[in-house]
This record gives sequence, C-alpha cells and structure tokens, in this order.
Amino acid sequence: MINIKEGNMRDARYRLKQKGQTLLEFAVLFIVLVGALFAMQKYIKRGVQGKWKESIDGMGKQYDPSGNMETTWTLYSNSETNVDIIPEPQGYRTWRTDISNISENKTEHIILDDL
Repeated sequence: MINIKEGNMRDARYRLKQKGQTLLEFAVLFIVLVGALFAMQKYIKRGVQGKWKESIDGMGKQYDPSGNMETTWTLYSNSETNVDIIPEPQGYRTWRTDISNISENKTEHIILDDL
C-alpha cells in the first residue's frame, strides 16, 4: 500500500522534472532560432536594402521646383558569339561565340512654366 503523502511527493517530483525538461526544450529551441537568424543575417540585410532601393527607384526622378532640369544617361551592353564547327573522325566539334555591342543614350528635359 502506498502512503498518500509519498504518492504526492512522487507526483510533485515528476511534475518538477517535466517542467525542467520543458524549460530545457524551449531554451534549445530559442538558441537554434537565434543561431538561424544570425546565420541568415547577411541575406536579411541584403533583402531589406533591396526593398529600400526598389522603393526609392519607384519614387521617380527628383527635380528642383525653382527651375528646369535635364537628365542624360547612357546604357552600354557588349556580348560576343561565334559558332565554329570542325569535323573530326569521332564526330563534330563546335565552338560558339556571339558579338553584340549596344549603346543607348537618353535625355530627358523637364521645363517648368511660370504659374
């Protein structure tokens, strides 16, 4: 026969042990989450910076309300592709190289009329 007082002590020790195990599990989970965020810090920073740049670029061109403005920009793009086919006893050998040079100039004038 189990003494009622002794049974309550066992239950109390069991609950205390369970609470300690639960606290330990939460501590390990917290450490893992903090470690994951620390490891992803660079990627999170780049994502935030990209969103800021996207927002600023979306605002459009800024201008001086006291006068006229002219904006000029140039875009250059170069690439090269050549395709050479050489027959060989085992089959064909191919090499490919593309050539492309693009230059694009744009100018934008903003003229403010007197109100």
